[in-house]
Amino acid sequence: MKKNNKIRNATSKVYKNIKFRSKLELFTYKEFEKAKIKSLYEQKKFVLMTGFHFTNGCVEPKKKGYMDITAKVRDITYTPDFVDPDGKWIVEVKGYANDVFPLKWKLFKNHLMENGDTYALFLPKNQKQVLETIELIKQIG
Repeated sequence: MKKNNKIRNATSKVYKNIKFRSKLELFTYKEFEKAKIKSLYEQKKFVLMTGFHFTNGCVEPKKKGYMDITAKVRDITYTPDFVDPDGKWIVEVKGYANDVFPLKWKLFKNHLMENGDTYALFLPKNQKQVLETIELIKQIG
């Protein structure tokens, strides 16, 4: 099976000049179109933790060997698959989650709560759940 950017068993597809990371993401996009639901695909990034300089001693393996370094620790960010342009909901399509996803999902939920964001979150894992999600989103209005 084709591998695609850390997504297990995913096959990327291009539709309307948009590169989707999986067939399930493409299916979701097309179903949003059919239902006339506007969404932003991978366009909104959330910073879950701001990067920083770690100035304490830290010995880590690097390309040039095992060495003491002080380095910038990058932001931890999260980019959901589909976001409502009006800020009502977020859909993360997840057929197979990688090892990092459960932790990032928890950090993301915490980020939303701490920042007073009131998005309704949806996590469909198959086509049937995508269709159910669309019906729920229609009820949100």
